Amino acid sequence: MTKSRLEAFTDGVVAIVLTVLVLDIQIPDAPSLASLLSITNTLFAYIVSFIFVAVIWVNHHRMMQMAEKINYRVIWANIFWLFWLTLCPAVTSWVGRNPDHFWPEFSYVVVYMMWSFSYGVLSKQLIKANESDSHVVKVLTRDHRSKLSMLINLAVLGGVFIFPPIGIFGRFLVSGIWIVSYRKADQYYQRIFGKKNHGRS
Repeated sequence: MTKSRLEAFTDGVVAIVLTVLVLDIQIPDAPSLASLLSITNTLFAYIVSFIFVAVIWVNHHRMMQMAEKINYRVIWANIFWLFWLTLCPAVTSWVGRNPDHFWPEFSYVVVYMMWSFSYGVLSKQLIKANESDSHVVKVLTRDHRSKLSMLINLAVLGGVFIFPPIGIFGRFLVSGIWIVSYRKADQYYQRIFGKKNHGRS
């Protein structure tokens, strides 16, 4: 399988997941503010999940752009990552309807924690598949966001036993970390690939 085909397959799955996320929102029949407020929890869960999926997809796209080589371990690591992604709409729907209950919040955190973990697995497989002096290896070996996300997720998972709603707020925090750190990563990417493209011209 070529890298472009893997990216196209991934983009298709991400698009479907985002569509399923929004389809779960049941718009109230009554044209009133009170009826809109009645689905606040569902909307909040959708927004948090949408932001995180979007942020990780952008980072995944950049990571794959930098990679010069892929192998079947990379492909299966990517599929493992997509497996956890496809569970996101289900747990988002559950936690949106039951934000104060343990099992929905626990399941929500576990799925997103495993998704972060699988992203780290994918990163490691890309490092192994590419040359030690390649751009993707240089970037990924300095990128510790997946490890930081896992630590936060573990802390949040423990917090869910005490205060269940902390699960979705913890996910919001992790999304914020990826958004804030993306600017620095993007500057590095533009600097490296700007030089690379300039050299080809």
